[in-house]
Amino acid sequence: MSRVVIIGGGVGGLAAANLLAHEGHEVHVYEKNARFGGRAGILEEDGFRFDTGPSWYLMPEVFARYYQRLGLDVERELSIEKLHPAYKVFYESADPIVITGDLETDAQTFESIERGAGAKLKKYVTQSRQIYDIALDNFLYTSFTPRELKNLFRPEIIRATPQLLNMTRQSVHDRVGRNFADQRLQQILEYTTVFLGASPYETPALYTLMAALDFHDGVYYLRGGIYTLIENLMQVGMGLGVSYHPSSAVSAILSNGSTATGIRLEDGSEIVADIVISNADMYHTETALLSEANRSYSDRYWQRLNPGPGALLLYLGVKGELPQLEHHDLYFVEQWQDNFDAIYNSQTIPDHASLYISRTSATDPTVAPDGHEAVVVLVPFPPNCELSMEDADRLADKYIEIIARKIQVPELAERIVYREIRLPQSYASEFNSWQSSALGPAHILRQSALFRSRNRSKKLRNLYFTGGTTIPGIGLPMCVISAELVAERIARDA
Repeated sequence: MSRVVIIGGGVGGLAAANLLAHEGHEVHVYEKNARFGGRAGILEEDGFRFDTGPSWYLMPEVFARYYQRLGLDVERELSIEKLHPAYKVFYESADPIVITGDLETDAQTFESIERGAGAKLKKYVTQSRQIYDIALDNFLYTSFTPRELKNLFRPEIIRATPQLLNMTRQSVHDRVGRNFADQRLQQILEYTTVFLGASPYETPALYTLMAALDFHDGVYYLRGGIYTLIENLMQVGMGLGVSYHPSSAVSAILSNGSTATGIRLEDGSEIVADIVISNADMYHTETALLSEANRSYSDRYWQRLNPGPGALLLYLGVKGELPQLEHHDLYFVEQWQDNFDAIYNSQTIPDHASLYISRTSATDPTVAPDGHEAVVVLVPFPPNCELSMEDADRLADKYIEIIARKIQVPELAERIVYREIRLPQSYASEFNSWQSSALGPAHILRQSALFRSRNRSKKLRNLYFTGGTTIPGIGLPMCVISAELVAERIARDA
């Protein structure tokens, strides 16, 4: 079998390594940082354990399918539990709303806020689930090769085509606004576009399928944190013979004609390979690791691309309990569209911004010392944003003050015993992320599905790509799917 070299030990790279090793390949993973996981990282200090990246475990069927391909049971590999409630939403000048993840209960909540909204929510979620099923069955698990595109002309897709085309012509906000008048309900149904790196005013309505995850399937948690997924992937990989090389930054992908022959590390050593897979950021791979002649995408391509948002992250260890917060919490400003415009259009730093707040210690006492809480605050920022630590500290104080006011804990700042800030520009320095995006290219229409960067080089026949910057896109489940797509494509190309 082939010798496979994978650049980058993020979720996509680690997942692909296991699949290929399971098929008998010799697999080596080279990671520039000392710790594997990529954006799905971990911070452990003073008895606190924080997920530094993704914190939502969604689309459990994707992980079940992946582990099944390895002959494993996901329920035995990971400690998965469903969250009750799913999350809590705070508003600038209104009472909070709790979303349980039970459609009947949540429909009653919607109805109590807007007459008729309960029945509309049920219909909305049912339609979202139908779109989700179509996407999962037909659009997510495909590399969009000419042969695979022919398979899309199946009767069920042809029947759904008018509806799907209509949903490409309207935004998520358009569709939500036609069903719900109350802004609080609109915000609940629109915030998921941030997970896609885009604004609800630009994200195509096809992505209302995300509502099926919150209200139909529910939100899950991995005990010990999302990083336990990384630890498990590597444990499985070691059992399959995968070799891991931390602190081994790659400086170039080597080639001979139309064939990738291996990689060069920053220390000058060269590694020979039959197959090269890059789990690094696509822009970095193209512009820093490949010669100009071997690049699949031109400068014009990148100039026209829209990056997802950056982020300022706060990791807070808090003394005492914070029962006012759930495991997942959201804070929404009234100037909803202005907040998105600041991030995606004018690219200005929001002083008063919508926030995501995670209190994993609400569910998992192992992530904080006794009598303490582990809290993460994420603030979406414009891409390519750089902050001084002084400015970041000032903004952090402001965001903490907002949270303290909303949960009515005025002494919150004084109770913080551990505080760490991740600056927006760290995504570029730590992960070579294009435009310092925390996520990758935004899921607007021209950057989704078959329009997204492909998973095989156009110039080098044995160079492949995996991770959030290629198909199918952003998020842990999408990275796992990308690994499956690459493994299948390598098998077909053999």
